[in-house]
Amino acid sequence: MRETPGRGAICWVVTGAGHFLRESVKLMASFKNVDVFLTRAAAEVAPRYGVIEAIEKSSRTVAGEEGYSSAPIIRFSGGAYSALVIAPATANTVAKCVLGIADSLASNFFAQAEKSGVPIFVLPTDVERHVESVTPSGRVIRISPRPVDLRNTDALSGFPGVAVARSAKELGALMHQFSG
Repeated sequence: MRETPGRGAICWVVTGAGHFLRESVKLMASFKNVDVFLTRAAAEVAPRYGVIEAIEKSSRTVAGEEGYSSAPIIRFSGGAYSALVIAPATANTVAKCVLGIADSLASNFFAQAEKSGVPIFVLPTDVERHVESVTPSGRVIRISPRPVDLRNTDALSGFPGVAVARSAKELGALMHQFSG
């Protein structure tokens, strides 16, 4: 098990994406001191993919979305979290982060982490023109992200303090390099 980046815990937000979900949960389990927050959509999608038990085993706490904000957001400015991970991140979450919209659990965490200077790691679902994804039943499907979604992923890559990964393996390497 890898050490948590920095001194504090990792704040890990799971959004409602199925793509990269199983890989993200597997990676999550390789770190200590992880607090997991599920968006409303993630709370619907995660059981379909059979990963709720693994999420619970991988984290110190698991919390859902309560309104449009979350009390733990203040933990960023207090230094409790040394990193924010949003994985997987839906196109909606990435677009909100790029545009500075903080009206959901994930986008509020992103805004607060950014304002507090906490390193942010994001694994967007839309990373290339054609993607093979696995459905909850295990069937492989091919999806083609919209050009706007790919542009938003590229734009997010240019944000200071934000590391954008294009696979769970790359996300793990970026996080390990940070904690190194």
